[in-house]
Amino acid sequence: MKFFNKPLSTLISAVSICVFANTASAAWPEKPINVIVPYGAGGDSDLSTRVWADAVEEELGVPVVVINKAGGGGVVGTSFVANSKNDGYTLINAGLGNMLVNPNFSKTPYTFDSFVPVVKMTAVPLAVVVAKDSPYKTFDDFVAGAKKKTLTQGSWGAASSGTILGNIIADQAGYKPKYVHGNTTAESMVSVVGGHIDSAVSFPPAFGPHVKSGRARALVMNQKLDDFPGVPTFADYGIEGNFEGWAGIFAPKGVPQEVVDKLIAATTKVMKDPKVLKAYANMGALVDFRQGNDDKWIESMKVTSGIMKDAAAKAKKK
Repeated sequence: MKFFNKPLSTLISAVSICVFANTASAAWPEKPINVIVPYGAGGDSDLSTRVWADAVEEELGVPVVVINKAGGGGVVGTSFVANSKNDGYTLINAGLGNMLVNPNFSKTPYTFDSFVPVVKMTAVPLAVVVAKDSPYKTFDDFVAGAKKKTLTQGSWGAASSGTILGNIIADQAGYKPKYVHGNTTAESMVSVVGGHIDSAVSFPPAFGPHVKSGRARALVMNQKLDDFPGVPTFADYGIEGNFEGWAGIFAPKGVPQEVVDKLIAATTKVMKDPKVLKAYANMGALVDFRQGNDDKWIESMKVTSGIMKDAAAKAKKK
């Protein structure tokens, strides 16, 4: 009963603090949310994030603005978010490249632990793609040609996931491509269909439209997809590994749990929306919704990080 013996001004102050704290917590979001895509516009990361942002902003009631901040194979934009205020108003498009490849293959001002995983929306299988008039009709043809002479291969940065995965594939198949780096997977595909480079490692959102229109041909990919019938997998050629990109949303470490919970709740709802599912299907992205507290997802990312670290160590010894 001692509480009721305190001065009225003290009671009012205490109640005001409680009310303010609850209001501040419940208020998020009360202004636009920026989602940084650390790559150029038009690539699979950009497109996947924009579908999510457009759908989620209807649930949250504030604009969710996608901002492209390219550079350093994803390091520039990711570093920007790692150093941003952890209030939930600056988020990062997270994926294999910026979260698991870059910190292991280069010195970055952030690590995986600089962020809080919020959600994973999609996965995309990597493929080796050539132009429609390429002399290489199968992956066997391509490998044989690449062993006779150096073939060019498009990717999106020297330290990008595309180049790293492409090198792992090439090493197992026994050839060594010469990389031509663009800013995005979409840019590499333009170079392929234009006849400027021999091939590209790419994901369905970028190569899908070109393959479906007959301007390009996928020789091999990470897994079979109904949209690309007859395309064999890397496993069919004895190449071991999981060559998959993915798109998710992370927040800077220390973000309030209430923010994470609201983002998860909104994403859970929109990932059941037929319009959203159709948009991802049209891009060639596989819906693989995971919440940030999914232990299996977190463990999978840690395992992949270990594989990348081993690959980086082997690369340094060569």
